[in-house]
Amino acid sequence: VSTSPAGPAFLVYYGPAFLQNLGQDNPALRLSILAEVYRRARELWPVNVAKAAQNVIIRVDMIKSLSTAQILDAMGKGDVWLMMKHNESEAFIERCSQRKLNKLIATGHHIQILDLIQPQ
Repeated sequence: VSTSPAGPAFLVYYGPAFLQNLGQDNPALRLSILAEVYRRARELWPVNVAKAAQNVIIRVDMIKSLSTAQILDAMGKGDVWLMMKHNESEAFIERCSQRKLNKLIATGHHIQILDLIQPQ
């Protein structure tokens, strides 16, 4: 327990569904993807004592029913998975082509690319 609370806290909407849809996936790999979602969220919303009572919803609708193989396959086709901040209390995980990624960067969108590790 921290003596100086800080926030915002994150609610990964559909996070439990993402984990429950394990199927034949490697549980550690599935958890590592979810951990990466939390890391990217913290990059978009750094720890701030003034935001200790606030929360942010991170929606993982786009990946909740995909296998890890399908998620990684998209990257093999040149796409990336990113977290896009839609407002001060919400972000979405989205599949993004390189062309769209360049447009998002050029127009100043707040995004973080998920750094997903290919299994060896």
